[in-house]
Amino acid sequence: MAVFKFENNAKGNLENAIGAGDSSFSLEAGDGSLFPSISAGEQFKCVMIEGSKSEWMIVTDRAGDVFTVTRGASPLSFGAGASFELRMDVDILNLFFQKGSNRIVTTDPDGSLAADYFGEEVYNSINGRWWKNVSGTTWLQMGITD
Repeated sequence: MAVFKFENNAKGNLENAIGAGDSSFSLEAGDGSLFPSISAGEQFKCVMIEGSKSEWMIVTDRAGDVFTVTRGASPLSFGAGASFELRMDVDILNLFFQKGSNRIVTTDPDGSLAADYFGEEVYNSINGRWWKNVSGTTWLQMGITD
């Protein structure tokens, strides 16, 4: 699964018009530096906006002000000056773990269970104990147990 990158206030303007079939384009000079640098396996999601039309794109490479993107099933054409902004959408937000969503296990996890994320909490349904991940497969038992 790809890793999504983020940057605050990443926004630029299209340098030249693009057609529906274009998979790379340039932003105005210097605008690319506002966006994340990405390596293999990383990407970020942006939206191109011009007037009342918009299109979501996944950026798979950025070299300075030049962006390579994956476009959806119905790509649009955009004129020079169209706005290009890094944004989160529902697809990105659905990748985040929700606080309060806990795994239930049947053995104590310390030393044997890899956490899904740092600070994850799991509940042992056999002995009624809660555990919190502190690093790798290291878990600490939480609270009073008896």
